[in-house]
Amino acid sequence: MRIRSFIALSVMALLMNGCSAPESPTPTAEPVKSASAPANPTVAATNPETELAENSIAPASTEPTDSALTGQEWADSKIQMWKDNSGIKSTRGFLYPYNLMTSWESPKEGVLKIYLDNSMIFNRDGMQESYQTREDELRVMGLVMFESVGEKSPELESVTFATEDGKNSGTYTRARTGADPNDRKAWAKEKYAQWLSGMNDVYESMCHAEITTLEVYRNCLPSDPHAYVDKVTSPAFGELVVTIKDGPWMDGTYDMPASSFVSGNMIIKINDKAAVGEQVEKLTVIARDGEDTGTALREEWMQ
Repeated sequence: MRIRSFIALSVMALLMNGCSAPESPTPTAEPVKSASAPANPTVAATNPETELAENSIAPASTEPTDSALTGQEWADSKIQMWKDNSGIKSTRGFLYPYNLMTSWESPKEGVLKIYLDNSMIFNRDGMQESYQTREDELRVMGLVMFESVGEKSPELESVTFATEDGKNSGTYTRARTGADPNDRKAWAKEKYAQWLSGMNDVYESMCHAEITTLEVYRNCLPSDPHAYVDKVTSPAFGELVVTIKDGPWMDGTYDMPASSFVSGNMIIKINDKAAVGEQVEKLTVIARDGEDTGTALREEWMQ
């Protein structure tokens, strides 16, 4: 497997994020904002079997949020933030299929559910792989919104896109574990859980199984070095050190050393789910008993 195929989903989401559609006319009014359909977003958090380090003090976040708002007002504020970040006045200014949004609601704190017109044509651009599903496409839509508003919305836990008829739904989630950010061991476990959730976002359909443990992924792709993550430690706040154990991946062919391959993908997937103050700033991967070591910095992998 080559790295460009591995990160295709993130690249696709990046290209879509924040784009407006000048060829589409913008109506004078927004879609109706309140919604009555129930939501059932799933927040997945998995504890890794890892070795982890001691505590250090985490800096407090000073970024403003809309956490004081609740219910429909909070949901409206997240949609407004997304529009502001995209430079448009109406959701009709988004590219297809985002311009099909008809309503949105917050059925519980931190949860946003967005409804799309039933006329949505799935995989209209033909970019999806044959194994990808409608759920995958809707989940990517949630990722796109997270990339715009998630970093400065720490209270946002999940985004679900669904068709109004309830037949299609996909959820993108933070995958938080509730870790104390000053607890190095707990923080490292949470970053691992977020990474594994990000792997599931991409590979659940291809592997025909929910990736709740690394063993599930390893059974699906035994030649991928990501499947052999062994230890995750946090020597200081914002830093992770990941050790990969030897395995069948060592006979594989990659565009770059396995340490660089894994470190870049891990920092992207974790930080896609992280808010201000929760992101990994530096991620080092150690493979082949230290003969292959690579470090990814957040500033070099910001999308």
